[in-house]
Amino acid sequence: MVRLSAMQSLLALIRPKGIRLYDVLKKGEQYSVVLSAWNEGETLHFSEGVISEDRFEPIATDTLLAKSIAEGSGCFCGMQGSGYECCIPVLMDDEPVSVFEIQGDKPFDDASIAMATGMISVYRNYLALLEDSQRDTLTGLLNRKTFDTGFAVFLSSAVHLDAELQDDRRSHKEGSHWLAVMDIDHFKRVNDTFGHLYGDEVLILMANLMRGSFRQGDRLYRFGGEEFVVLMRDVDFADVKKKLDDFREKVEQHVFPQVGQVTISIGFTSVMPTSTPAMVLGEADEALYYAKGHGRNQVRCYGELVEQKLLAEKTVHTEVDYF
Repeated sequence: MVRLSAMQSLLALIRPKGIRLYDVLKKGEQYSVVLSAWNEGETLHFSEGVISEDRFEPIATDTLLAKSIAEGSGCFCGMQGSGYECCIPVLMDDEPVSVFEIQGDKPFDDASIAMATGMISVYRNYLALLEDSQRDTLTGLLNRKTFDTGFAVFLSSAVHLDAELQDDRRSHKEGSHWLAVMDIDHFKRVNDTFGHLYGDEVLILMANLMRGSFRQGDRLYRFGGEEFVVLMRDVDFADVKKKLDDFREKVEQHVFPQVGQVTISIGFTSVMPTSTPAMVLGEADEALYYAKGHGRNQVRCYGELVEQKLLAEKTVHTEVDYF
């Protein structure tokens, strides 16, 4: 784990009283933070799974932590309470994504500060390389090969669900974790009529619409071609269905250059602690297939279709396969 190596190195190099790593969330022009890693002596602790947005808290404006996020780069040191601390932000694409808060009983010397900033710079560069390897080159969304690992991390945050839901998958509308599969309707026609250059532009704009419609903590993937996947957590059935339908409508109303109107079909399903990637992709695929076969440009829930006896529960699909 990259965070583990960075924290261990900082503890060994500068011997601070404490180290805290905060994740940073930006909403509009406001920043909030959540503690994601910290030490107790030589023991390191980390938040498990995906951290939900409701755990992020506003920052007190008169702190070094707030100043480091506002300024965005450099090392911010000074007295804080009865001790001394240095806050060093980590930037990705010129935006702070996390901050190291290093605590001591007295000011750190220049050599210690230089070692800390150097180590955090290495950490940032490694994150950037890792990020690049996980991204689709055209859209910048997460790519297919990272899905299984990302799904495992996502799933680890679902273990708090009620034990009854863990053992009983009869009600696929229950739960608070969801996977949606989206497919652009008649995308081959777009490529055949306007050419692949405009087809690629549709994909790029679709990814931008996704980024502007879903939460920062939701995981957005391009699976290749015109197929996209969204993982969402901590949202109930009514809200997730509304969010997906709002996105469908947003796409329908968007004017794509040269192409004009484009629509999407969406299938989604609940994610349980016992789910596997093949299981939930198969269920969402069934719902998507139903949407495609019944008019397109619509959102369908696998569990709802099963309850309405419009679909029988299917065996697991090993791949997402559309037409």
